[in-house]
Amino acid sequence: MESIMKKLYVLIVGLLVLAPGCFVYGEIELVKDGKPAADIVIGANAGIAARWAALDLQEHLEKMTGAKLDVVSAPSDKFKNHVYVGASEATKKLNFKPAVFTNSGFEIIARDNYVILSGPDILRNASRFMGPDGRKLWHEFCGEPFNYGRGEEGMGGFNTGLQMFTNDDPGTWYAVAELLEQLGVRFYAPYDDGTVIPAKKNVAVADQHLKKEAAFARREFCYYNAMRQDPEGIKWFKRIKLGNNNIIVYNHTTDDVFGPMEMKEKYPNFLAYDAEGKPIGGYPAGHGMPRFTDHGFRKAAALYMNKRFEAVPEMTAMSMSPPDGGLKMDPRDLDKYGKPDDDVAQKTANYIWDFNVYLAKELKKAHPGKFLLYGSSGTGRGVPTNIEEFPDNMIVPFAQPYSAYRVLKSTDRQVIAARKEWFAKMKVIRKCPIWDYYLYYRTADNPRFPVFFTEHLQEEMKEMLPYSDGKFIEIQTGQYRVEGEKNPRSRLGVHGLIHLMVYWQGKLFWDPDMDRKAMLEEYYGLFFGPAKAEMKEFHEFAEEVWCRQESRSVTETTGFLKEKDVERYFEILKRARDKAGKDTVYGRRIAQMEGEMASLKTFFASLKRTGPKVEAHVYKGPVKIDGDIDKYPKEWLVTLKKHRGGTTVETNKTEVVLAMTPDHSALIVGAICHENQMDKLKADCVLRDTFSIFDDDVVEVYVNTPERSYFKVVVNPNNVIWDETTDATIVERDTLPILWNPGTQAAVKKYPDRWTAEIIIPTRDLCSKPPTEAEPWGIQVGRSRFTGGTGGVGYSIAPADGPYRTLNKWGDLYVK
Repeated sequence: MESIMKKLYVLIVGLLVLAPGCFVYGEIELVKDGKPAADIVIGANAGIAARWAALDLQEHLEKMTGAKLDVVSAPSDKFKNHVYVGASEATKKLNFKPAVFTNSGFEIIARDNYVILSGPDILRNASRFMGPDGRKLWHEFCGEPFNYGRGEEGMGGFNTGLQMFTNDDPGTWYAVAELLEQLGVRFYAPYDDGTVIPAKKNVAVADQHLKKEAAFARREFCYYNAMRQDPEGIKWFKRIKLGNNNIIVYNHTTDDVFGPMEMKEKYPNFLAYDAEGKPIGGYPAGHGMPRFTDHGFRKAAALYMNKRFEAVPEMTAMSMSPPDGGLKMDPRDLDKYGKPDDDVAQKTANYIWDFNVYLAKELKKAHPGKFLLYGSSGTGRGVPTNIEEFPDNMIVPFAQPYSAYRVLKSTDRQVIAARKEWFAKMKVIRKCPIWDYYLYYRTADNPRFPVFFTEHLQEEMKEMLPYSDGKFIEIQTGQYRVEGEKNPRSRLGVHGLIHLMVYWQGKLFWDPDMDRKAMLEEYYGLFFGPAKAEMKEFHEFAEEVWCRQESRSVTETTGFLKEKDVERYFEILKRARDKAGKDTVYGRRIAQMEGEMASLKTFFASLKRTGPKVEAHVYKGPVKIDGDIDKYPKEWLVTLKKHRGGTTVETNKTEVVLAMTPDHSALIVGAICHENQMDKLKADCVLRDTFSIFDDDVVEVYVNTPERSYFKVVVNPNNVIWDETTDATIVERDTLPILWNPGTQAAVKKYPDRWTAEIIIPTRDLCSKPPTEAEPWGIQVGRSRFTGGTGGVGYSIAPADGPYRTLNKWGDLYVK
């Protein structure tokens, strides 16, 4: 008897551990024999979150059972049972007192003849400065012509379809979503075919009192324009319980201070200048970069910051980060920071720290209890060496490599070590946000790998729980059209491939200890039905491939992905589609994933080059980039052919030379562009890294290597440079393809019958080894000519029927 009682005690305790906060006794019927057995009650003055939650409950119950429950403002006598969505006068009569949460949360009470679905609904209103006259009002409020709205007051975009901000935190909606999940609904993906809804004739809710609180306060996926235009996508986010419990402004906010033209004209001293006295470029090109030591700029930045807190009193913290495009120092400030032998990165870190300390002091005087989010960027991201005392009102957020890249043990160690170095400087470690790029497929023409890292993401969330309050995650947008509208709208992109990771991230925000294997087993079965085994095989294989400890930069010979992997991906998916059956929801889900990966089918073929062999000669003379191509031997010159067709031309021909320095540290490209209309030379672009350069006559250089995806450098007759990379590792480091700037230099000369361009490209980012005949680099050099209103004629070293970036037509570059 004693043994039986012990076993019973262990069983009861185990059940309580498995379901903390949830006690089950009986059940309340909502639908019986396909007919309503209850109504849905919301308060007469219910907010928008409760109204959407009630409609969501009604919609999904109807899809599940065919029964449409009435949504009413008071319980009717028609039904014995009632579902109360949100706290109201009716729930007060039931002696319901909403639970208090320190974070996002919700509760479900089911007993007797009622169900209460409730949670704190944190819904925000924009300040008057976000309205149509907002800028004028803001100028009057501040007394300076600042811009307003970097970070949009921390509320996210206002979704007009839902009449909610996308960062709103609707606890009532979360409670409804939780109940629907208890009833078997799974919100795996957005849009058509994304939700799994079981078919039932009877629906009853188990007696319970469940309270749940999120582990992370900040649960924000941001996909920009779609946040305003895509109500279905935002509904999915709320169903998987995404939102922010408090608001911060976490953006490049100093841009609002120095960026407006009125401010630049009024305060030219706010800008940083290079050694030649020219404004440092910034991003977009020509925008400028503030000088963070300028006393006037500091005062203006503090004024702006304090006014932002006045404008939005509920805001808890904000950053005053450098503008987009990195952080560059005015040479006048270099000797003021760090030791003489410190590199520029360390000096820059000290420089921006000094600015943030000044702001923290000003904030404490004006708004005690509010926090400054330490703002740095680019080369200044390291830990400063001039920290004397860590301000108690400063929080250090972290912009990490993509979560997906932390599967590399070396990257993960670096991330953790860098954070520990910061923590060692703090008296108190305050919970901070993490800026994450996650699965950031930037462009449709990049190959889209099936990226799954469910195990490592869970490890990451557990690791960051003690010091982080959550994430701000940039994610890929797609486009769709609405009938009758001229322009396409934005929505969550490639959701066939990424929905599982977004869904799993949502779950981990609430419970980092969730049973991953159980979640995945259920997902494979419910989402893919008869193809469960095949899709489990696919996901597990894809996760294994992605987690290989090899470079994310895929070339013909290196990187985590191999050609045989691609063949296996599509072989498994074909078997899965065959098993799922034609014209089934399961088959459509698999076909969508297959379609989003389609570019992989030709990826490795595109890396197998069929173009000419091209020698880069070793230039042993002094390296002086001046546009003079005559210094190179004439026998080194190669005449370009028409890019389409491959024919040779004499009129306006182009000759190029390729060379390398003796130590192979730089690639040199020289071009002689013969031109019989030099007086009409098409050259309008005057700003670096500005897209309009592609409307000019230009010389374009493309290079890829056994270690890196391709790099692109473009120069026009004004000696304006565009340089970018498509390499995943370099983009991760520099944050944007266009922010790759390895130190490319160019010089242009103009003659009566030609113009010349000489370009030198440092090779340290391109490859650790020089190109050889055994291991050549891919090369394409082209000239685009628009002079004379030709509409554009191309000449290249490796002609093709497609654009210059047709990789499999490129030449093989080698040096002897």
